[in-house]
Amino acid sequence: MGIEGRVGIKDLKVALDVGNEVLARGLRDALGQITGIGDVRRCDGGSQAGPPLHAEGADVLITTSARAAWLRDIPHPAGGHCPKALVLLDETEVGRSSAATLPADGFLIQQDLTVDALGDALARMVKGEIPMPARLTRDLLARADSPVHAELPRLVRLTAREKETLTLLAEGLSNKQIARRLAISDHGVKRLVTSVLLKLGAPNRTAAVVTAIRVGLIDHLRESQMA
Repeated sequence: MGIEGRVGIKDLKVALDVGNEVLARGLRDALGQITGIGDVRRCDGGSQAGPPLHAEGADVLITTSARAAWLRDIPHPAGGHCPKALVLLDETEVGRSSAATLPADGFLIQQDLTVDALGDALARMVKGEIPMPARLTRDLLARADSPVHAELPRLVRLTAREKETLTLLAEGLSNKQIARRLAISDHGVKRLVTSVLLKLGAPNRTAAVVTAIRVGLIDHLRESQMA
């Protein structure tokens, strides 16, 4: 199976910050079976200074929720290159942890980790998508029924383009797909997505959609477009 063949890239550089030596070796073995993977390195845990040491130059950082606090501290580090973060969750975290709301670029459940699952997650991240296990997605959507602050819908003010972007995010489209749908550049889509996340107070795209569903914003947008 190949990332290279599906997304047109070569030599994807991966950094590992997982702590557990057995898990690190397993990830190295799995990555070695995926076409398109280049350099794979171990790195030290992150801090408020930013991503883990020795992750500089990596395209993707694979870490665990227990070691990913820096993602919340500095979701968008100022200056320099920050690798995309793929967070491995323990299955016990699904349904009881806030780990899934980390501003990461993808999630995998460690117990479900396979070469195919890892390769697919990396390929989707390179395309600008946020891979997430189905049971984790179901858990997040289930939270949409929980009460939220009544003033949030009134406080959220989205522009016409931001509303279109949110609707397309809810359809699961990647940045490139949204760019084609809106006939704008990839950079323009990134700016719109960032703006939507900020206004909804969401750490990632999935959380933004869940929040929009909870406050009825998604249904309202669809009704407005159909009118």
